[in-house]
Amino acid sequence: MKALRQIAALTASGLRSIPGRLGASLVTVIGTATVVAVLTAMLSVSEGVKNYLAGPVKPNEAFVFSENAPGLLQSSLPREAMATVAQAPGIMRGADGKPRVTGSSIAPIDVLKKTNERGNVFILGMTEPQLEDAKLIEGRWHRPGVREVVVSDAVRKVYRGFELGDRVTTRGSEWVVVGVFEEAGHTYDQTIVTDLETMLSAFGRNTIQQISVVLVSPDDFPRFKEWLENDPTLDVDVLDPREYRRRTVGQLTNLIDFVSYFIGALMASGAICAALSSLYAAVDSRRREIATLRAIGFGAMPVVISVLLEGLLLAFGAALLGALIAWLFFNGNVVSTVGLTFPLDVSPRLVAVAIVWALAIGLLGGLLPAVRAACLPVAAALRDA
Repeated sequence: MKALRQIAALTASGLRSIPGRLGASLVTVIGTATVVAVLTAMLSVSEGVKNYLAGPVKPNEAFVFSENAPGLLQSSLPREAMATVAQAPGIMRGADGKPRVTGSSIAPIDVLKKTNERGNVFILGMTEPQLEDAKLIEGRWHRPGVREVVVSDAVRKVYRGFELGDRVTTRGSEWVVVGVFEEAGHTYDQTIVTDLETMLSAFGRNTIQQISVVLVSPDDFPRFKEWLENDPTLDVDVLDPREYRRRTVGQLTNLIDFVSYFIGALMASGAICAALSSLYAAVDSRRREIATLRAIGFGAMPVVISVLLEGLLLAFGAALLGALIAWLFFNGNVVSTVGLTFPLDVSPRLVAVAIVWALAIGLLGGLLPAVRAACLPVAAALRDA
């Protein structure tokens, strides 16, 4: 109990002295808050992707990629594979009696935003005449065999040259915008859609990237998968909707996490230096006080703990400030990347991660000053003071 009272008294004394060294303390707070804000903002992108991965899916869908393809853009399937896939068991048939099988291919194209910045959208060629869950809000759907595209409303609002009747030129081909759609799930917000065969011809391709099917029931997926993967004429991976999402965007979360923590670590090293400077200044300004307390019986360990607590309290306040800034400026903002549109999410989990980082900065920044305070020679400090 005596040690706890000493720690409380020393910590309170240190906090009361902050106004006298406000500049150095603000450097620590601002530096740590900046690290927290940047780290939280960057991780909110990863959090948004994870929310997408965990979101609702259609359980009776299945997707066919080329074997071991790390993602959609790297997949390559022969066109003849569609006919083979259509013979697999468990596939639902439409009103016309045809199996619900769709082949598609995708490619990024460079475009100009209305703010004069460069950007990318994706041109999606499909065998189906329209997107199943999309609502046409202007114009009409594209016709097969004609270089026509239907654009998402999000693309039209953000990028130049995508109004009805506009002509989009890419890779030497000119496409006419004939319709605008919106899609509730936002999966196709960065997409313009056209006929698959027309796209393959214009882009000089002989293969497709993905085949999607609608099954009669989710229970049909195991036999559908087994039938295709045992077919000697095919080298494919068959994915359910969750696996499909992980395959298409799961790598993005790993990349974002790595970049976020790498940049966060670099910035944290600067914040630790700021904390060191601030707490060294605190110890120097309290040399006489600490020496006096040591002379009347305060132990070295309470001195160490009190300096560390001061650093942790400053870091905790900075963490809350940084997380608040990230939440105000980034939470809920919608971003589009690799053809995927989703809102950023500054979640409670991210706030907890930010607080841990900030406390680590405070702890590392306060460790050497705390040891210095504990090792301060009492007689010399009193004489210098």
